[in-house]
Amino acid sequence: MPTNPYDDLFDKPAPDEPRKSEPVPAPEPLAAYSFDPGSYVAGPDALDAILDMMLAFNKKAEGFSQMLSKLRVVDHEVKNKVARIFFVADDPHERGNLAGEKQYHDLQIAKFNAIIAPMRTLAEWHLAMVKQFNGDIDTNYFNPDKTEREVASEKSRAMDGIDLQRKILADAYNALQILTDGLADTERRLEKYVNAGGINNISSSEYELIVRKREALTSGLDHHFDYTIFDVNLLDKTAFSLGIYLKETSAQYLKKIGKALDV
Repeated sequence: MPTNPYDDLFDKPAPDEPRKSEPVPAPEPLAAYSFDPGSYVAGPDALDAILDMMLAFNKKAEGFSQMLSKLRVVDHEVKNKVARIFFVADDPHERGNLAGEKQYHDLQIAKFNAIIAPMRTLAEWHLAMVKQFNGDIDTNYFNPDKTEREVASEKSRAMDGIDLQRKILADAYNALQILTDGLADTERRLEKYVNAGGINNISSSEYELIVRKREALTSGLDHHFDYTIFDVNLLDKTAFSLGIYLKETSAQYLKKIGKALDV
């Protein structure tokens, strides 16, 4: 039978030749990968998500700030401590007996616990918002559905919201610091009753356990929360007054908050 002159064109092997490997399939037409704009569903805009987080934080913080007002922690502020130690001076917080000092100590402990637990939750929300802002919003942020003016306004709102969160957390820190000082001052008075005898007697072991238990609380150990990160220094106060968000220090700030929350 005559050889087909088109065998070579179709890559058909001769009868006595070994069979070649199968040819690689041709790629699908590009039309199969065409993009249909109607099928695209946009995810939430980064800046919109941050503003939503800010509103949620403010809603929670409203009740928290009202609680701070009702607790009246400032009433426990220790004043003229040095004068009372070295001179004879009236102590407005002195209860005059062991039972009264213990009761006053318990009251301050209760207020401390009432503040630090929700404060930790607010700090977690604050951390999440700062992380997202620093990760998603920069000079290259762009939204085709918003004008440059709208973007600038919303970025300003977000930065102002972050500063407000820090102010709220700083206010809570100040309250905890007042209570920490007040508890230590109460323990100073309690120590006078160690082995004093009579109804106003407290053993040295009971006294030491009271102090150690309080230290675990006021150090943040009990709640795994180093709340001192929210102590506002002079630079922060200046930034607050000028409405400035210090993004250039954000990496260090985020690291500190994460460490304070053990995350």
